[in-house]
Amino acid sequence: MRALVAGGGPVGVFTATAMARRGHEVTVVDRDPGPATDGAWKRAGVMQFEHAHGWRPQVVQSLRAEMPGVVEDLHAAGAKRMHPPGMPEMEALAARRTVVERVLREYAAQQEGLVWRTGHVDGIAVTDGVATGLVVDGDTLVADVTVVATGRASHVGDELRGPVEGGSCGFSYVSRVYRAREGQAGYDRFFPSFETGPGYVSLVMGHDAGTHSVVIAYPSDAEEFTTLRTNDGQDRACRVIPNLIPWTDPNRFEPLTGALAGGHLTNTYRLQGPALGLPPASGLYFVGDAVMTTNPAAGRNLALLLPHARHFLAALDDPEQDLDDASLALDAWAEMHLRPWYRDHAHWDRTLLRRFAGLDIDLSDRIPSDVIVAAIEVDESIKPYAGMYGGMVAGPEILDPVEGRVRELLDQGWRPKTPGPTGAELTEAIRT
Repeated sequence: MRALVAGGGPVGVFTATAMARRGHEVTVVDRDPGPATDGAWKRAGVMQFEHAHGWRPQVVQSLRAEMPGVVEDLHAAGAKRMHPPGMPEMEALAARRTVVERVLREYAAQQEGLVWRTGHVDGIAVTDGVATGLVVDGDTLVADVTVVATGRASHVGDELRGPVEGGSCGFSYVSRVYRAREGQAGYDRFFPSFETGPGYVSLVMGHDAGTHSVVIAYPSDAEEFTTLRTNDGQDRACRVIPNLIPWTDPNRFEPLTGALAGGHLTNTYRLQGPALGLPPASGLYFVGDAVMTTNPAAGRNLALLLPHARHFLAALDDPEQDLDDASLALDAWAEMHLRPWYRDHAHWDRTLLRRFAGLDIDLSDRIPSDVIVAAIEVDESIKPYAGMYGGMVAGPEILDPVEGRVRELLDQGWRPKTPGPTGAELTEAIRT
């Protein structure tokens, strides 16, 4: 079959390569031409290109299954193998997104049957309910199968689908990439250093080649934190937030970037077509951010979206499944495996913003996942459930059996710890 894939990000390249490996003639359309001849690359339309990213075991498993050898290429480019303590069979990657995308593109460029076209996708060509291709810079490209894997800000195909569920997650963030100085050890823990402070979230995420990212996330309407978007403001904040202090020590680490602001973060979910059970058009499929986005602080999106793309590929492999059935199968899988995580993130963010505003946890509502996980500090019996939730070896429902116990602890007066300076203290620190 002739196939078109709109979007050249990780999900788009993954899906296009896997389809080409199955013998289909695939064209990827993306407005970004790729790295310049001198190696520089400012990814067009991808705000988060230089921000922190996690590459969970589900990502590695998907890459090994559909892009044989690419994980080894990533290792050769500097990405580090990471294993959870005591679980050598679970392999994750530590790498900057700039490294991963470069390697994926190089791999895709060598795949027979796959070609790249630089251009802007204007829309989807549909005739009598059948998707016939993409309109790119005014020209119509014809295909039997059309896949939309565009970014979270894209509106390609909106007219063929129902409304978006969700919206802004209410957070913005600032990050910065650091590198270990000569003779100094870099960040090499499997888990990020993640702390929920009194009014903000801070984390450290390890990458390749002795690099790591430092991230501070805060309510988008907290204007007092806008100074964090400057190098000086970010430096001052890192001197007073406990889990960031050791990883921004100028004697051990040097910044590779300035302060990188990140905004317009969303928790969204969307069906393939206008309603459950209705495809958008025969031969048209949506994958990646076009289906779900979540607050990137937990680093879950690719661990969910690559398996979703694999489910699409499996549907195409089934000779008895027609094009419309493949679309319905995508929705059915997403309803079971994606929507619960979207709801979990949306609830987590909504209730966290409430606490940041000075309100108490609402015990009449479902206890948010971050509070259940934090209860490990007073009840070790919760740890196995929290571990399965954190590792995404099960869905958010894995926390249901211990929610009652956490509710009891909350009734007794326990509240999660919030280490670090208060919002007012942090505001004063970054202005001084």
